[in-house]
Amino acid sequence: MIERLFVTLSAAVSLDGYLDTADPPRLLLSNPADLDRVDSVRAEQDAILVGARTVRLDNPRLLVRSAVRQSRRRVAGRSGSPWKVTATRTGDLDPESAFFTEGDAVRLVYCPGSEARRIRRRLGSSALVVGLGAELTMADLAADLADRGARRLLVEGEAACSPSS
Repeated sequence: MIERLFVTLSAAVSLDGYLDTADPPRLLLSNPADLDRVDSVRAEQDAILVGARTVRLDNPRLLVRSAVRQSRRRVAGRSGSPWKVTATRTGDLDPESAFFTEGDAVRLVYCPGSEARRIRRRLGSSALVVGLGAELTMADLAADLADRGARRLLVEGEAACSPSS
């Protein structure tokens, strides 16, 4: 039997349908109770996926914040936070951003196969760069994560549904 990922989408949306503003500062839509709920969901995941645009603009840490939840993960033989995953066509990512420098989780950068070598040179040892064919698809990304042993993927909301540039 082929193992598949269980995918959860997490996005806070305003009553008028917005995920964020077009320009900084970031639109905050969550309160402390909701942030704790999201932290609890994160702690249950094997990986968290955000687009490259989110990495560039929001500089997310993608960490489980609760020390108790991190400890439970470590006792179970896992890193304190889920793997950090992003998808990019161009590799225009800063290897010094929080995505790459904070926490003890594996960092995976998915890209088209033709761009993998160049992106590996750009990011160095800050992440494992995975080239997936001529065109990067979410189906291929999910299959690769499952092959690596991930069973639960949290996709944190972004307006674009295709791999970010």
